[in-house]
This record gives sequence, structure tokens and C-alpha cells, in this order.
Amino acid sequence: MSSSARALLLFGLCTALAACGDNTTTSASDSAGTAITTAQPSDPGSGTQLPTTDDTPTGGSGSNSDSAASTSTTAPVDSTTDDGGPKLDLGVPEGMGACGCEFSYVWVANAEESTVSKINMKTLKEEGRYLTRADGMGNPSRTSVALSGDVAVANRHGGLVKFWADPANCKESNGVPGIQTSTGKNDVLAWDMEECRAWFIDFPTSNQRPVAWTQGTITPGTCNTSKEKVWTVMSEKKSLFPGLGAPGGVIVALIDGDTGTIDKQITIPTFSGDQFGAYGGAVNTHGDLFFTSMAFNGGKLARVYIDNFAYKVFVVPPEIGPYGITVDHKGQVWLSSVALGGYGVGRFDPELQKWDLVNGFWGGSGLAEGPDDWMWVSSTNGVNAVHIDTLELGPVFKSKYTIKGVGFDHEGFLWAVNWSDVDDANNPIDPEVVFKVDLDTLTAVGQYDGLNRPYTYSDFTGNALYNVSCLPPQ
Repeated sequence: MSSSARALLLFGLCTALAACGDNTTTSASDSAGTAITTAQPSDPGSGTQLPTTDDTPTGGSGSNSDSAASTSTTAPVDSTTDDGGPKLDLGVPEGMGACGCEFSYVWVANAEESTVSKINMKTLKEEGRYLTRADGMGNPSRTSVALSGDVAVANRHGGLVKFWADPANCKESNGVPGIQTSTGKNDVLAWDMEECRAWFIDFPTSNQRPVAWTQGTITPGTCNTSKEKVWTVMSEKKSLFPGLGAPGGVIVALIDGDTGTIDKQITIPTFSGDQFGAYGGAVNTHGDLFFTSMAFNGGKLARVYIDNFAYKVFVVPPEIGPYGITVDHKGQVWLSSVALGGYGVGRFDPELQKWDLVNGFWGGSGLAEGPDDWMWVSSTNGVNAVHIDTLELGPVFKSKYTIKGVGFDHEGFLWAVNWSDVDDANNPIDPEVVFKVDLDTLTAVGQYDGLNRPYTYSDFTGNALYNVSCLPPQ
């Protein structure tokens, strides 16, 4: 069965294919970086619905609902400062200090059983497993960890859920004295009994993948945060098939991390929500969202500004088949690639609108920035390092298995989530494992193998958000 056919059958569980070369070259494509859509919608915080837009930016008013609003033409704008000047993404925000974050858990989605596993980074023990949707049919994949340590999980079949990392924050809700919460793999509580679930939003969609926390307000030198928000993106139109969208645009929503209520949302009709729709998302230092489509050659990359919900949609070069996405500490957007015969990863400068492409490996899924300015990208080789400035190829963590998720912890260990395909007897072909890897030796120094069809390659450790939010601890 071809990779594209397998992807359609498994709703995004794409398998890695063979490598496509050993030599390393770089190239740049400027034309593919042209912004094709820019709009500034109104703010629904005062009861105004964010409008749908097309290539001609529009604005509108109405109730804060899912229905389309009447439109009127407005001038295209970029994100601006309070004095009306352009706001540029130039790296670490002025005045930001060390956060001092020390994350404790990796959060890995078990897609087909509709759960997420909470795994201790030190002990490699699973300390909790939680249903991500009441009916057990959510099919979760992307997880995002806030600076506070809490996690948000997007269900491919629709719905966003938050869990508290610290049981001390869990709230009484089921009428039974004390806090009832999962203690591990074999202790998944019924939906109405689990009290470490903070909130759940049942979005009216059949396809929802991207999820990414914003920084909120950080107390310098600590990991004390407030006003955290979380982004998610879904297909505007439902498909008959769960995990896919129908022809139409995508809806971008910004959620209050404390209450689980929708602060703002907008429909982007020029970004297709058909089939896989929006595939993954990440934020920059300012909390703006970048998200991409999934394609085997080319596709779309979108940016939504957190200040005013203006957005831009960019064309991805055909040499890149976008899959995974992250943003480095300098504000550059990185896309791993599954383009047939193309490049392994692409780097995009959103201010210059310039692409740089890297080959020498192929078949990437997850990717994450690690120590010393190296970007680590999953591939058919394992996990390949690329320098974020020079684009030179670096060390490789070699694996005979299919690495989907790539993340780091605050100690500099690489975490690699191995996803397994199944054979005809519906048994895993490879072990379903998360590895803890020492970069000095490029060997696994620990692993947890109690997962069930894990498919997580977003910011499942919280380190990607840390990189764009905090200076290194003093």
C-alpha cells in the first residue's frame, strides 16, 4: 500500500519511507514566501464575531457564534505596535529574563484508545493516563505543555482538553470525598470521575490537530505564569470521516487557559480544511501562531497575530512536503518534510519571507530545537541535527524504528517517541516506546514501553515553548 493511501486510511498515521541521498546542499526560494492573504478582523471580546475572509481582507460584526457574519472591505494590515508602527518578531522580547522552568513530565497521546499518558522524566514511570474525550473516540495526537507544566491535548476527531500536571491543582467535581485521579497505565478513570481534567471544549468539527500554548505573563526568574492562552485549529466543514475535514476553510481559536472559554476565533477560507486540513502549530516569542498543512509537496503555512488576529498565508516551496512544525528561539519557522525526492527540512524567516532548504536526509515528522543551536529532525535515519544558523548537518541519533515525536527536557536530554505501524494481524511491528537520549553519546539512557499506538510529535515536553519564551537560567 502506498504512503498516501495508508495516510487516508489511518487519518494521518503516515509512515516514513526510504532515505533519498547522503550529500548535503542548501538552497533558498524567495518567491514561495510571498504572503497571499493578510486581514485584520474585529475582536469578539466585546460581543463581535470574527469574520470569515478571503484574498480580499474583510471585516464584519455579529454574534459570537459559528455562523458567518456580513462583511465589509478593510485595508490589509500587519501586526502593529501601540504607536501604529510595525511590530517585528526579532527574537526574545525586551525585558524577558530567565524562567527557571524544570518540567517534570512528557505527555504522549495514545491515539486509538483516546488517552494521554503522563510520564515522569526522571523515573520513566507513567503516573497518569487520562481519557481525552468522554466517548473514548477522540483519537488524540498533538499535545502541548504550558510553562506552568499543564497540558492541552487536541483530538483528531474534535475536542480540546486540558489536564493539570500537579495533583494539588486538581478540583473536586465528582461528589466523592478527596481527589480521584489516575495513577498510571492501568488506572484510567471514567470521564465523570477524573478530577485532574481542568476543562474540555467540544468543538463542532470532525478534524482538529494543531494545539499550542502561549507564554502568558511570566514572573522573571520563575515559572510562575498567568493569563496563559492556548491556540487550536480545526476544519470549518465536517467530513463524513472522523479525522478528516470537508471542503472549506479552517477555524482558528484562542482559548483562555484557566477557564477553557473561547477568547477569539476566526475563519480563514484561503487555508483549506479539506482532508487533513491544518496539521500542526507552534508559537513564536510574541505568542503568534504558525500552522501548516500536510502535503507530499508544497502546501500552506499560516501566521495569526495574537494582538489583533490579523493573519497571513504563505506558499510552501514544492521541494518541502510539510509535516512537523516548530519555531526556534530566533523566530524562524521550521517544517519537517515528507516530499518525495525533496528536502528533509525547511527554514522560513517570516519577516524576510525567505525559505532555506536542507537535504541529506528524508522522511521527517517531529522536530525540536535542542542545546547549542541545533535543530533535531526525525527522519528515516532516526533523528538528524541541523544547525539553525549555518544549516550544516550535525550528529544523528540512529534508530531502526520510526521516530515520530522529538522533544527536549530542561537538562538537555532528547525525547523520541517511536510510533509503530501494524501488520495484518493488527499487532505492532515495532516497539511502542518513548526513548530518553543522551546527546553526548547519542544513545538511549532510558525508555518507557507501556504506550498504545503513540502518535505525538508536537511540544510534548514544553521545551519548545520555553525556547521562545525564556532566556537560559543564570
